[in-house]
Amino acid sequence: MRFEMRFGAVLLGASLLAGCTSAKEGQWNTAQAAMRGSPAFKRGIIADCTKQIGSRRLEDRQTVAKLMKVSIARVPDAFCNRFFNAWASGRLTYRDIQGIHSQTADNSRFVRILQGRD
Repeated sequence: MRFEMRFGAVLLGASLLAGCTSAKEGQWNTAQAAMRGSPAFKRGIIADCTKQIGSRRLEDRQTVAKLMKVSIARVPDAFCNRFFNAWASGRLTYRDIQGIHSQTADNSRFVRILQGRD
């Protein structure tokens, strides 16, 4: 996959999380603690995310599917589970998310998480 396409897919993945990336660090940490402490809370967030991602344009889901190496049908479930499980566990940090919109930031951890390799 060409670098430009891969970077575009990362940015697309980030745009799918626009609500999360606008959170302040305290909000991020509070949500992380809530997800760690309540599996039911985390399941609810993942279910809402899955609905939102599933309603995105087919082209967007196709691009993310290529990055994640999953079928288009699996994108909503895989994307949301990988993202929120990484957030709850602390593998994905506030700093990681803040760098997603930057062309100079190292987004390799975010890519590995989306691909299920981290």
